[in-house]
Formats: sequence, C-alpha cells, structure tokens
Amino acid sequence: MTMAIVKPIKVRVGNLAGLRAVLDYIKDDRKTQNGALVYCKNLLKGKEYQQMVITKRAFRKDTGRQYAHFVQSFDPRDNVSPELAYKIGQEFIKRYEHFHGFQVMMAVHTNEPHMHIHYIVNSVSHENGCKWQSSPEDLKRMRSLSDELCLEHGLSVIEHGRKGHRSYGEYSQTASWKRQLAQDIANNLDISHSRADFIHRMASLGIEADVGGKGVLFTIPAGVYGLQSERKCSNWKLMSYGDFTTENIRNTWNCNAGLARIGGSDMQLLQEVLLELGRLHCPDTPDRYQDMYLRDIPFDGMTKQEIEIALSRKALDSMLEKARQAHEKAQADSQQAGLLLATITDTLVEVLRWQEERQQNAPYHV
Repeated sequence: MTMAIVKPIKVRVGNLAGLRAVLDYIKDDRKTQNGALVYCKNLLKGKEYQQMVITKRAFRKDTGRQYAHFVQSFDPRDNVSPELAYKIGQEFIKRYEHFHGFQVMMAVHTNEPHMHIHYIVNSVSHENGCKWQSSPEDLKRMRSLSDELCLEHGLSVIEHGRKGHRSYGEYSQTASWKRQLAQDIANNLDISHSRADFIHRMASLGIEADVGGKGVLFTIPAGVYGLQSERKCSNWKLMSYGDFTTENIRNTWNCNAGLARIGGSDMQLLQEVLLELGRLHCPDTPDRYQDMYLRDIPFDGMTKQEIEIALSRKALDSMLEKARQAHEKAQADSQQAGLLLATITDTLVEVLRWQEERQQNAPYHV
C-alpha cells in the first residue's frame, strides 16, 4: 500500500557548525524552489541559525545535541504538489503540541522522486530554556498526526503492521540516492577550485568526502536523500552518471583554479567575457554571469569550464587582434619609410637636374 510517513533522523552530539550545516542543507535553493518552500516558526527567515544560537546562549545551553531532525515523506504515486506539501507541513507544525515553545524550520524538498519535508527543531526552548525530549510515544503521536493530515487531504497512509512505519526510501531503488549524490558532486565540482574547497562544499550538504590518491569515498548520513542508515559510496560506483574518475575530478579543480588565476591576473578581460556571454545567453540580465562568478555560485546553463573556453578564445582573439594591429602598424611604418625614401630620391633627382640645367645655362669661361 502507498504511504506518507514521518521518520526521526539520528543526530549525533555535535557543535554549532553541525547546526549551521544542516540548516543550510535543508533550505538549499535548488531543492526548495529558491527558498519559496521554506517556513519558519518563531524564527526570522534567513536568520534561523543566528536566532537558534541566541536562544541557546540566552539559557547557557549551547553544548551537546544542537537540534532534532525529522523527515516526512510522501509516495510519488500520490502526486503531491509542492504547494500541498508546504500546506501540510505548516499544519503539522501548528498542530503538533510537542513543537510548542520550540523554534522550528521546515523545508519542502522537490529534488527526489518522492516529495518530502524536513523539520529542524532547536534543542532549546525559546520560552523556558528546556531541552528537547522525544519519547517513542511522542513519535507515535507525530505519525498519527501525519496520517490524520494526509487523510484530510486525500492522501494515502501506511498500514500499521509488525514493522510499523517505514520510509519510502526503504522501497525505492538504490539508484535514486546515488543519482542525487552524483548530481550534488557534479554541481560542487563545477565551482570548486581545490580538494579542500570541494570537501568543504560537500560537507555543507552533510556529506563527508575522503579524497585519496586513487579515489574518493563519500559518506552519506542517515536522512540525506531519504536514507534510513548511513551509506558509503566511492566515485567509481557513480560512473554510470558521469565521468567521476579521479583524473577528471582533479582536472576539473585545475581547470577552475586556472580560470580563477586568469581572472586574478586580467580581471578586466574576465569581466568583458562574462558580460559578452551574459548579453548572448540572457539579454534581459546581461550582468548575470558576472554576478555569479564574483559570488562563486553555480552558473545557469554554463559551467566554469565552458566560460574558461570562451575566456581562452577571447584571450586568443585579443592576442590576434594585437598582432594584426602590430602588423598593420609595421606595414604603415614601412610605407612611410618607403614614401620618405621616394621623396628623398625625387628631391635628389630634382637637385641634380637643377644643377645640370644651371651648368648648361652658365656663361663659358676661359
């Protein structure tokens, strides 16, 4: 039977950096229709991390577990729209009593075959400073409320059997999360300039990248891509989704680093190229690529490698133009020299002719 379920994600005791990373992950513009599917309870949108930290420090409870994480998943056969999922998520936050007194951020993700919602709860209450506690009975009430909301909106729920609620991820094919992992790796490769830069960018998605001499091992924690448990995957297992060889990964870093060096050495040329590309691909906003490069975010419709090619061609064209101008100048100089020589020659001829005429007209002297 099809289903809509709620699953808690295991959270390790960590520091505030982990809180920032998970908040950045769930509100990723690429997964939330540019942030339109993000909802906050008792938080200012865009300042979620800062306000959660203020609450923790106000009650002097900024150590230990930093947050609670839940995922509510819908079966793709229900054809849940992002708008409906967003509405259900809002109602879920308002009607689940255990959320009262706590700051919550919700984000609907549309990047996988099954629509799902992430909920991040601050571990410290902003009302009284109590720490978040959740028992098996609380989880049952949470799942019952999810079922109730789904039925109200004409969606299906899972049958309660011996195994209880199970994530849709248990039923989907392994290729689903691998495909998304490959896409995230490709997206981050496009904007990474080095090994360290790439590792940092993957970590911001909650994924650990162990880059070795012969390969890259990715560790995906439970909850990411709808996984129920931690999974590991090497770059070699993603070859069906693209060229993820170690050689190509390193070449991409070198390529992007080269572009950065060119930009640093000749920023004017880089800006001219980006502006020309913007006028060509997005005439209504011609400065889009300039903004994207300077802000170091993914390019729409183009990769940095493609821009580097365009930049190299522009640099080559610039060199050829300078060479052409130098050649024409040399020709002009040569022509001027020839003209000068001809003038001098003509003048000498005239002088000699004048001298001859003068000698011929001169009186004869004995």
